Amino acid sequence: MRKRSVISSIVRVSVPAKFFLGAVALACFCFASCKKDTNAGIGVQPTGDLLNVKVSDTTTMVTWVLKEDSLQTSQALSQYVFGNYWDPIFGKTNASIYTQFTFPTNDVNLDFASGGNELLLTCDSLVLCLGYETSYYGDTTLPHTIRVYQMANSMGVNTPYKSDTAFPCFPTPVGSKTFQPAPNTSVKIWGKPRGTQIRVPLDKSLGQLILNNSGKPALASNSTFVQLLKGLYIHDETPLNNRGDGCMLYLPLSDTLTHLTLYYKNANLPPAQGDSLAFNFSIDLNAARFARFDHDYKTADPLIQSDTAQAKKSTHPSQKEIFVSSLAGLKTKVEFPYIQNWIKNGMIAINRAELTIKAVPSPPGSNPNYQPVQRLMLLNIDSLGHEVLPVDYNEGSDYFGGYLDAVNNQYVFHLDRYLQQILTGKQKNNGLYLIAVSSASYANRVVLGGANNTSGFKMNLRLSYTKLH
Repeated sequence: MRKRSVISSIVRVSVPAKFFLGAVALACFCFASCKKDTNAGIGVQPTGDLLNVKVSDTTTMVTWVLKEDSLQTSQALSQYVFGNYWDPIFGKTNASIYTQFTFPTNDVNLDFASGGNELLLTCDSLVLCLGYETSYYGDTTLPHTIRVYQMANSMGVNTPYKSDTAFPCFPTPVGSKTFQPAPNTSVKIWGKPRGTQIRVPLDKSLGQLILNNSGKPALASNSTFVQLLKGLYIHDETPLNNRGDGCMLYLPLSDTLTHLTLYYKNANLPPAQGDSLAFNFSIDLNAARFARFDHDYKTADPLIQSDTAQAKKSTHPSQKEIFVSSLAGLKTKVEFPYIQNWIKNGMIAINRAELTIKAVPSPPGSNPNYQPVQRLMLLNIDSLGHEVLPVDYNEGSDYFGGYLDAVNNQYVFHLDRYLQQILTGKQKNNGLYLIAVSSASYANRVVLGGANNTSGFKMNLRLSYTKLH
């Protein structure tokens, strides 16, 4: 399986042969792609060249909706998506988190008894505190239920983990909390606001286990502590009974609001000093962590169900609507099967190639919180099967495009050099993948017009070119 780390950039990954779609499907599209030329003027061309400039928007395209591959979600994500929701179009999605907790700063040899008897330490409570951002995705009116499980195996801090990994955990939860998401409301602790935070009480025996090892090898360092407490699996188990239920929250795990707080008493000290003590374990660069994403398309739009069911078949048709979603959800493959027809009568020089992809508006009454993807990315499939940024991206991300034009409700890409290299043979015509940018850190999706759309949202490639003699 391929691996891709998606934060705010795209890196090369390999593509297995099963994703190279066969020529059988393309045979279904047996019409030519280049039938109409016009002499429309192009503002960027010198006046003397205008008579030689042609413009066409009839290039045949084929679009295929596919399940996205798992993403590498360990360590360096800017934020972690967490929650459970039922998108009326895309079906159900669950985002959960595996994480370790570590000593703050460079603490070593933790001794909560201060050199006294660890048997005189008593856990009052152990609380998992999860800070979350003011932004969210979905509907926050439904109460959510979090359950926390203790991990049975240790993670490696430098080990890459993917979004489909299921780590072994003990079956009985060590904590649970039902809460109402309130992204703009600070919680109060002892009467003082402490920021937007979810507080999940955990089993006191887990806190007592930590105290019982006070001053012992298990608390000598981070590496020994994560053998004692291997980590926690934080899972949203909110029942979803209706379309539109649930939401996704954004958790910056390295934020100071996120920690594991141990509240305890130390009877080695006088009551005035030994009562109401607290210690925070944090999530820093020494704490292994990763996100897991699960998608259930059985309740999705029938087109999505058809696409995901047929994604491995070579006879997969182009749909009138295509779909892109984050969290290792859906992507779309875009192909130009007859692009070589442009040079059957001689080479051409492409002056400008604009691919316009229109977003299909949500039906009336849809949840306004399901905002479309703010930026899409096209990835070129090179001759080795790797996903790489198209050569036009080197002209600058603003020129290359892919940003949502909210006024026209569309995305525009420039593919001048990419298509020219295909025509000259420098580039293999293996197609492009259309994906969501920052797919591992944001919950969003978009419905787009496909190559066969007949409702005014058809994907369009507009070419301006000059015939070379």
